[in-house]
Amino acid sequence: MNESKLISLSKISHELKNPLTLIQSTLQLIGCHYPEVTKDPMWSQLLLDTKYMSQLLSELSSLNSCQNIKYAKINIRQFWTEIVNSFSSLAHIQGKKLQLNFNIFSENFLGDPLKLREVFCNLIKNAFDATDMGDEIFIDVKSQWKCLIVIIGDTGCGIDKERLENIFQPFVTYKPNGTGLGLPIVKNIINAHGGTVQVYSKPETGTKFMVVLPLEPSEKKE
Repeated sequence: MNESKLISLSKISHELKNPLTLIQSTLQLIGCHYPEVTKDPMWSQLLLDTKYMSQLLSELSSLNSCQNIKYAKINIRQFWTEIVNSFSSLAHIQGKKLQLNFNIFSENFLGDPLKLREVFCNLIKNAFDATDMGDEIFIDVKSQWKCLIVIIGDTGCGIDKERLENIFQPFVTYKPNGTGLGLPIVKNIINAHGGTVQVYSKPETGTKFMVVLPLEPSEKKE
């Protein structure tokens, strides 16, 4: 599916989200008024299906807005410390080691804080999904060659070569409830910043995503 079709699809998804929200609200009211219906096995499946539809529509809308970058000065240490802190409780509950390492010469860079947070939270969530108790998730943040380089790695299950070739393709997913849009969104946001994202993986060994971003995008330089 080409980019223009994806954008058109994401615009349609925006129009569909409002009626879907109404459907979800109606289901909640039905569950409150008629508690016996919630005991039906089909009820749980219905809620799961509507939740999946809502997630899909949200990610399609996000895909459409990837190119709209609002640059701001971002403090590297603060930005990354806040992201990792938000995952610390999950790491503790799941019995996984979460480690953040810095090797930077610049304290700041230019980027869209909200969109980049979406990128890195998505990659960290994927690392959690791919790991088991006792595994490690590490984030290396360094600056060199006028670039910010971020490596998000794990010691989890890894990805085989056939799957690795397609993971950035829209709607390609190997998760039971995945939409296949998370990584395409990641790639589009990074591309819009003038950066790159690459993945390296080996089954039963682990996976590394490397994101390279210019510290100061060329169109923003004085």
